[in-house]
Amino acid sequence: MENSTQGYPVPNTNTQEILLQLILTGQVSIFDFSYLSGFRTRVSELVLTHGLELEKEIKSDVNKFGNSYWYALHKLPEDKKDFAAELYFKLINRNT
Repeated sequence: MENSTQGYPVPNTNTQEILLQLILTGQVSIFDFSYLSGFRTRVSELVLTHGLELEKEIKSDVNKFGNSYWYALHKLPEDKKDFAAELYFKLINRNT
């Protein structure tokens, strides 16, 4: 798993996992964590509790039945990446 974390410690919580995805790819959506029922709660926690600034882009698509749907693509601005990395290490150290 070390290769997939690109040198960052392996996440111990869902919040850490979402934050690491943001750091490594610059964006995250419900499609990255479809198994996680609390995805939106964890993103809100990062923003409201931990002060992480994210940009939100509303995307739309059409499902296999032809019905339109919308979802949020949360983006980590490049100038906030250092703050996000510091937050990640703070959260990791809290759980050790």
